[in-house]
Amino acid sequence: MHMKKKIAAACVAAMAAFSLPMGIVPVQPVQADLITDVIGGFQVKSALSKQIKHYDTTKEGQSEIYQSVTKQTGVLNNSYYDERLASIMNRLSASIAQTDPSIKTLPYRWYVSPDTTFNAACTMGHVMVVNKGMFDLVSNDDEIAVVLGHEMGHGQKHHVANSTQKKVNVEIGKMVLADTIGGSGLNNLILNTVSNQIETVHIDRAAEWEADNLSFGYITRAGYNPGATAAIWQRVMEKQGDNASNFVGEIFSPSDHPSNQERRDNYANKLYEMSGKHASVKDGTVYVNGNKFIKPAATSSMSSAERSYFVLGNLAAAYQNGHSKQQATASGGTLYLGAQNIMTPVNGDPSAEELATQLNKIK
Repeated sequence: MHMKKKIAAACVAAMAAFSLPMGIVPVQPVQADLITDVIGGFQVKSALSKQIKHYDTTKEGQSEIYQSVTKQTGVLNNSYYDERLASIMNRLSASIAQTDPSIKTLPYRWYVSPDTTFNAACTMGHVMVVNKGMFDLVSNDDEIAVVLGHEMGHGQKHHVANSTQKKVNVEIGKMVLADTIGGSGLNNLILNTVSNQIETVHIDRAAEWEADNLSFGYITRAGYNPGATAAIWQRVMEKQGDNASNFVGEIFSPSDHPSNQERRDNYANKLYEMSGKHASVKDGTVYVNGNKFIKPAATSSMSSAERSYFVLGNLAAAYQNGHSKQQATASGGTLYLGAQNIMTPVNGDPSAEELATQLNKIK
């Protein structure tokens, strides 16, 4: 069972325990005038709003979601993965708190599931599920932080809860107009609708862009390389064609979401702006002030194009933080611009000393 389906089943079980107030609608379907039906519909929608708010904003609701979801997906008890995830989540949480103190009201809960697909999901209530496959397919925490920051963006802006609310309200409206509202049948319809919504997690295009843009700020303030934002989408573009079944979840699949290339290019433009329009990447080559700087060599774990965005991220940080006013230097085999680490050359790259000379000419 895919993680989304397991989460759906868990959330249905949790919601069933939090039943709708008695007396909101007749026990048996009845014929009624339009005013009575509309009033009944408003009552049901009000109860639904309270139910969703309970799971999305309270510690009690979070605990219920967490307990149900972990039972459905399973928990990978592995200290290596647990420690990596905790480090990333704690850094991102501290970063988010700088601009959105509401995170302190309901801190995130997280765990690693044994699923081997590349996916993470933030449910209602700030519960973060991260698959083992996330760590297996991405070796660096910077890129993982981008995906988790995206999911936390959904959590901070209540995108999943809002999407669920809209979907269920439409279904309730149909029932009101059809004069078919009934007691247990209505409750089952609500739970089934919520289940399907959680399984598909249909987040619209605008919300996806919002989560992407929030992630950029989250990871940058957390001290990760901002170039990882474009790099992860470069990686997905390179890997997804041959391993599509390994990439699942709302961030990758819906057809109305931004494309992988659109997301990469959006982040690349942010890096260009962050650098004060001094540094950019085109076709895998890093440029500084319009001059070719380097086309990084590929490594065993990263393509040349993916690696170029990490170099761009460090250059953007250097320009933003004023390090470009200082000289580029080489130390211990690593290139620096002022105090900012730019890159550590590997086999196939020019030496750090050669790169420092080149950068000083064009910066």
